[in-house]
Amino acid sequence: MVRRFLFGSLAALVLVSATPSLAQSVDPAGKPFDATAAWASFTKLLHEEYGYFERPGIDGDAILSAFEQRAKAAKSDKEFIDVLQLISHNFADPHFIVGPFDLDDWAIIPTSSDLFGVYDGTAFRIDDVRAGGDAMAKGVQPDVTVLRIDGRTPRAAIEEITGRPFTALSAPQIGFAFNVALAGHRRQPRTLEILEGRHRRTFALAATSDQANLVADGPLLDVQREGALGIIRINNSLGEQALIGQFAQALASLNDTTTLLIDLRNTPSGGNTSVARGIMGHFVDHDRPYQMHVIPYETRVLGPTRKFVEFVAPYGVRYPGKVYVAGGRWTGSMGEGLMIGFDAIGATTVGSDLAHLLGALSNETIEGSAAKVDLGTEQLFTVNGLPREAYRPETLIRRAERDKAHDPVLTAIGR
Repeated sequence: MVRRFLFGSLAALVLVSATPSLAQSVDPAGKPFDATAAWASFTKLLHEEYGYFERPGIDGDAILSAFEQRAKAAKSDKEFIDVLQLISHNFADPHFIVGPFDLDDWAIIPTSSDLFGVYDGTAFRIDDVRAGGDAMAKGVQPDVTVLRIDGRTPRAAIEEITGRPFTALSAPQIGFAFNVALAGHRRQPRTLEILEGRHRRTFALAATSDQANLVADGPLLDVQREGALGIIRINNSLGEQALIGQFAQALASLNDTTTLLIDLRNTPSGGNTSVARGIMGHFVDHDRPYQMHVIPYETRVLGPTRKFVEFVAPYGVRYPGKVYVAGGRWTGSMGEGLMIGFDAIGATTVGSDLAHLLGALSNETIEGSAAKVDLGTEQLFTVNGLPREAYRPETLIRRAERDKAHDPVLTAIGR
């Protein structure tokens, strides 16, 4: 089964089969590779349409300036695309992805990741471990210090991923690149050397794509009942139209419960708004606003600002009980949209910081190159005007991932 997501980071995974091979060095229109034209097309796209070109810790013009000569001097389309991938990493945005890919490229996060790391200015640490991943199965624990990833120090890996000296990078760039390094190269196993207390340990970890593929081949959702509590867990399927009907069936089976937990902790690849509205529609009895959109292109190129609020309308049978919605580090894009949407319609959100995927995803082409670019061309906000990436669950906990012995979300809601 192959899933295609309209507005999530997994969408970029289909670029390899959808574009010419890099050896052809032609753009989709059949024109030969032209580095100067391709660079002009790429920078025009970012300046006019990218919704997150400037933000704290990210100076878009400075990033482009740092790579301009290297991109224009590229002798082949592959070399040019490799430079664009470095640029995308410097923007520290999981939604900004350049393809097509080869095996030397880095994995897409958060879709293909099972570790979330942080840099505190001194040490690189694991802050959370994804449920169901190989890292958790092998015993990697939060709060350990990362010494090496595939034989390299985190600093060295970060410099490779960004193409710039560590000292030239901002905190958001370091944090993003560290998490890319933890995810490793596409479809390749990893080694992780950590310091746990005073003891060094080395873990041989599977490729993160193994977990992504396992989830993609599994059920769209799981249903669980614990007394009067019903639980529906969404398995990274918010881009599947079939989820609308399966969610309705699952909800009907739990309609006699007094409390419902909708678990979005395993939705890193986003999805689309029709599926989100098909889920939220069961929890409103009249039209309700759930998120706000701003289109930067309209302001930058056309002049007047375009801003609109999206609504959710009643759909199917309404659930009458108390509703909690859970999210965590692997709740991305449309999963985050559901978090702010459920918050807006009165549900209680619970979990840790989310994945912070930026905006609604568009798929763009670059003239003069076979490069394909995914990036956020719509800025998204809560109905109260808070940027979606700044949203935190109402009941905030440090870590949200569950293991076989403990589920911090259930503890947080008193179960």
